Amino acid sequence: MAAASRIVLTRQRERNREWALALHLADIPVLELPLIRFASLPPADDIRERTWDWILFTSPQAVAAFEEAKLERGPARVGALGSGTAAALATAGMPVDFDPGCRDGAEFAAAFAARVKTPVAVLWPGPLRRMQEPLVILEQAGHQVTELALYRTVPVPPGELPADPWQPGDIVFFCSPSTVRAFCAAWDVRPPCVAIGETTATAARAAGFAPRVAAAPDLPSMVRAAGLDPEPITPSPENPS
Repeated sequence: MAAASRIVLTRQRERNREWALALHLADIPVLELPLIRFASLPPADDIRERTWDWILFTSPQAVAAFEEAKLERGPARVGALGSGTAAALATAGMPVDFDPGCRDGAEFAAAFAARVKTPVAVLWPGPLRRMQEPLVILEQAGHQVTELALYRTVPVPPGELPADPWQPGDIVFFCSPSTVRAFCAAWDVRPPCVAIGETTATAARAAGFAPRVAAAPDLPSMVRAAGLDPEPITPSPENPS
């Protein structure tokens, strides 16, 4: 792909900004096109009365929602999917006990099941709608998993999006299945794209894209998968939303 290709960032506006700045500094053209928003959900009434052996966080947004709900870690150990989530946990004052450097939730669950062989009680905070494969992996390993929906992902209505923002050479960065779904609700085009992990890539293929998949969930890996030079970019750890 030509060096003049424009990167289209599709996450929520706040999370696009850091990547957009890094790309601008690297002289890579950018279109910020937020396709999703987050809406908080109240935790279940009995959640504050319970304890777990482990709490597994799979995104910085899950950490932020956990904090917003004013929930406590208690005696639980903490796992993080990716360095972006680990950084959010460090900022929140929660030391990370397990960070296997995985690319997506299924790989993370499998790594946890391989390490923690004795069945334990696991809290899995995150979005209302999520892929079920990681939970199935944990439950098949004998772990007792409690899903905790703390936010829902809301697509930006197509009417609030530009009708035809595309240019030749655009490369769309997808960081979650929800961004793929929001894109497809707004446009029929299927430009070249890069998926942050296999879960997102699966959703993109099902929607008619032919995604490239980043080797790691960070901006330099996304840029490298797009066929561009990531060297001028300061690493910026991220995770799927």
